[in-house]
Amino acid sequence: MKKFLFTVLFLCMAGVLYGQDISIEAGVDRQEISLDEQITLTIVVSGNVSNIPQPTVPNMDGFTAYSSGRSQNISIINGQFTSSVTFTYILVPNDEGEYTLGPFSIDYKGNTYSADAINIKVSPRSSAQPSAPSYAAPDKYESGAAPGAGQHKELFIETYVDKLRAYVNEQVTLTFAFYQAVNLFENPVYSAPSTTGFWTEDMPPQKKYYKVIDGVKYLVTEIKTALFATSPGEFIVGQARLEASVEDLERFSSRSPFDIFDRDPFSMFRRGKPIILTTDPITLEILPLPEEGRPENFKGDVGSFDISSEIDKDKVEENQPVNLKIAIKGKGNIKTISSPDIPEPPDVKFYDSASSENISKLDYVVQGEKIFEKVIIPKRAGSFTLGPVEYSYFDPQEETYIEKRISPIEIQATESDEEAPVEVPLSIPGLTKEEIRLLKKDICHIKGALPDLGARDNFLYKNKMFLLSLIIPLALLVFLYIYELHRQKLMTDIGYARSRRARGAASKRLKKARGVMSKGDVKGFYAEIYKAAIEYIADKLNIPHPSITKDILEERLKEKDISAELIEKLKELFDICDMARFAPSEVRTKGAALISGDSLQTGYTSGRFTEEDMKKSIEEAADIIAGLERIG
Repeated sequence: MKKFLFTVLFLCMAGVLYGQDISIEAGVDRQEISLDEQITLTIVVSGNVSNIPQPTVPNMDGFTAYSSGRSQNISIINGQFTSSVTFTYILVPNDEGEYTLGPFSIDYKGNTYSADAINIKVSPRSSAQPSAPSYAAPDKYESGAAPGAGQHKELFIETYVDKLRAYVNEQVTLTFAFYQAVNLFENPVYSAPSTTGFWTEDMPPQKKYYKVIDGVKYLVTEIKTALFATSPGEFIVGQARLEASVEDLERFSSRSPFDIFDRDPFSMFRRGKPIILTTDPITLEILPLPEEGRPENFKGDVGSFDISSEIDKDKVEENQPVNLKIAIKGKGNIKTISSPDIPEPPDVKFYDSASSENISKLDYVVQGEKIFEKVIIPKRAGSFTLGPVEYSYFDPQEETYIEKRISPIEIQATESDEEAPVEVPLSIPGLTKEEIRLLKKDICHIKGALPDLGARDNFLYKNKMFLLSLIIPLALLVFLYIYELHRQKLMTDIGYARSRRARGAASKRLKKARGVMSKGDVKGFYAEIYKAAIEYIADKLNIPHPSITKDILEERLKEKDISAELIEKLKELFDICDMARFAPSEVRTKGAALISGDSLQTGYTSGRFTEEDMKKSIEEAADIIAGLERIG
């Protein structure tokens, strides 16, 4: 009897030890590269534990690392639950030399598991792929040319400008070109270069065409941006970056035909081979506008412009308005054009009314028209001459200042027909007859008969309706001001906009999940639950959806001081979603182990996910999202 009990105890201990077995492996696709290539680092953590921990990745000196997400494989063999998670990173070398990556480790229940370090050798750029100047046009590739540094044989990118030297406020056209000779697994993510020191204008539409380079046909997509330097000096347009996923055919080819049984059958539906491309920075020399020949009325406009004017009428009564429009039209930075000065003759008042812009980007050149509107009021009868109006700008093509002039405008003001019924001679020292006449129109005669005035106790400041009429407009003004700040922030701050709209998007996902639940689609239901939770947190944290992983979320949530209990609930929800979507339909409980037939260990239920299970999951998802609302 004792021998039997000892054997049972030994088997139970062995089962526990086996159930906590965990391992970590790290590898790269190659250990010798050049500066114009990149490495794919893969870390695989496996074991029969429900929650795979995030590996600790040390600083990778000499490389810029980008997380390319993770994939998970769940298997149940002979009733034993096994899980493995693959973490993928893209490493772009920064300089040549020999480097050591790792060691990589994980901590699990007080134990540390490590993978060996990896040695990498980075050599200079390959001489077979010379880097062309960043400012050259797309047709720089001649027969036999190859993509430049930092490029890929299937995909590559470049940035170039139409000129490396320009004057202040002169247009410089920056072009980002994406060359594609392979199908993409998903839409690429483009990060525009930094353009500190420039006023920028997007130049739609995107241009697409096909180009053959070294016998390879590429689909080329161009994105253009107009740059206007705000001051002289040397400025750098930073690196542009593109993250893409391509079809990884190497995963489906193997030396051994039996390797197919070791692969995750669902991995082909998740993501392709990740590739991150970067371009070289571009240095621009911005010249100051010359001092020689600069007109006194020059206000900084650069380009090629014409000026015109018009008035709505040339005859008007005194003290009546005349509307004047001055239009400046041409090529250049329309938004920064300044209003020309107009000489003000005596007895005429000028008031700025409004300005409007009509901007066009035909042939990727910023051009258009800016209109300045002014109100002119003659204060007496007579003939008035407006102008001439002078306007000057700097033409970078001619490298000289150009002055343009509008012919003077004649306005005839007539006397007003409104006269006092009785003219009373009046003489005031220091005033002319015309000023006295205008003054008489503004005099309000004193009434001789006064109405009966009585004492009143009901003062206005005690009237509640009066006080309410003062408070409501003030409150409305404060509300409109706050709303406008909110609206402007939604338009300019992507992170704020995503955070504000995250709850609504998650609610729509959960509502859609309820509709899928009513149809009995378990996998579709848990797919919506997973998307609702992970995209909600991604929006709150302003993380791009394509590159998001559960481990990155866990790390970011800890930074936001989210409780460990709530994070654990979230991880359990993700595990349930993974089980429902990828595990065999006969097992629906996380960690369940089949013993024989349809029977399971105590505490688990056999069969498919029931409607009660799905109702519980959607309630847990709603509670988790409500608990995460404190994320800023």
